[in-house]
Amino acid sequence: MSQADTQMVDNNYLYREENMKNKIIIVGGYCATGKSAFSRKLSHLLNLPCFNKDTIKEVLGDGLSPEDNMMDKKGSNTTFMLMLHITEQFLMSKKMCILESNFKLNESKLIKTLLEKYDCECLTFIFKGDLEILFKRYMEREKMGKRHWVHVTFGENPDNFHKYHMQHGIGEVVIGKTIVTDTTVFDDVNYEELYETAEIFVNDKK
Repeated sequence: MSQADTQMVDNNYLYREENMKNKIIIVGGYCATGKSAFSRKLSHLLNLPCFNKDTIKEVLGDGLSPEDNMMDKKGSNTTFMLMLHITEQFLMSKKMCILESNFKLNESKLIKTLLEKYDCECLTFIFKGDLEILFKRYMEREKMGKRHWVHVTFGENPDNFHKYHMQHGIGEVVIGKTIVTDTTVFDDVNYEELYETAEIFVNDKK
């Protein structure tokens, strides 16, 4: 291949890179709504990396111990800032990914600002539901004893569960095209439609 041909290939590659759309998928909302399971399935179907805030927090926690008390003090914020940094690296290289967490109001605003900086299109799934039923689901999960020690516990008081969501504005910030889904009853959710919406978003080249 001649130098001129090589230059033409390089220019075509740069043109495609410059004209590729930055895209990202966010899965947020209330606790115990099935966000993690949905995001993992979405990651598998779309062949996209998925970053779950809880999983990142667990990895950080594995390098510490409950006695250090560091995760209690700054664990959530540190985890989110790391997640935000990873997201920016993907945006800079125009790579797609999925972010999942019960993002707090201030966290959602920071994500929105970052996406605007990189002119990024976003598809957001917000899962909500009846907080009373969600608390019962949360308690059932807690009793299984499989949760990592780094995670927040609401105890057995449903008021704590309710206040957490209201005080932190969970799922209240609209980022891009937003689909709000009630997952109080999992069997009532049309997951296939949600997967299809995500697939269309990812493959849309316009």
